Amino acid sequence: MDMEFETLKLDVADHLATVTLNRPDKLNSLSLQLLVDLRSAFKHITATPDIRGLLITGAGRGFSAGADLTADKTKFNMNPDDAGESLRDYFVPPFHLLRDMNIPTVAAVNGPCAGAGMSLALTCDIVVASRSAFFMQAFVQIGLVPDTGSSWLVSKALGPARAKALMMLGERLSAEQAAEWGLIWKCVDDDKLMAEAGAIASKLANGPTYTYQHIKKLGNAAEHNSLRDQIHLENEFQMLMRDSGDTQEARAAFLEKRKPVFKGR
Repeated sequence: MDMEFETLKLDVADHLATVTLNRPDKLNSLSLQLLVDLRSAFKHITATPDIRGLLITGAGRGFSAGADLTADKTKFNMNPDDAGESLRDYFVPPFHLLRDMNIPTVAAVNGPCAGAGMSLALTCDIVVASRSAFFMQAFVQIGLVPDTGSSWLVSKALGPARAKALMMLGERLSAEQAAEWGLIWKCVDDDKLMAEAGAIASKLANGPTYTYQHIKKLGNAAEHNSLRDQIHLENEFQMLMRDSGDTQEARAAFLEKRKPVFKGR
């Protein structure tokens, strides 16, 4: 099943949804229409049980240059007296949907990944970037503070010293440096990006989805839990996993000396 929107492409095959930001002439900058399309695509993915993994990338020579400050907004009938409408009603919803997905999510970052585009990539569970890619907290260059979760995502990944420097200086961070610092999972040669990211996403889309869902919940909870509370939550989830269909399949496959076939439940 394939779907096409005005500003992105959604392809689904073998339990994996691939969302390609499709404004290559604008370096896939996030216009209001692209944000609307992302929200619709993410809702569709969330509501489709057969989709068990998501890969996000950008068409052309960049992942996303961030918010599009020049795109025409007239068709959206925005309230000129509501300064927060754009962020609240257009930017925030797709980011929340992506963050809350129960399936594993992977970003394949090609070229520039700046501002809210960087937030989009880092909201995914795993980020793979091409060697020519770079990350940039560009908000400060136009006198703005980070939004769409950037200040939280970057600070949690890098710690306060590096995060504040990135946000205040607005300098480029190479994909290689991002991998060395632990901001992303891996940096690969440009010609291997989609093969590498696609293989990871496909593996996850055909793995034990119910387990991945609870690993994500554990990771989120670890941000605020004490060690005692985290261990309690791990024990609670482990009891759920032992009764899951995928765990039973894994046990049977082990005894039968074959590769397990996970159904995502």
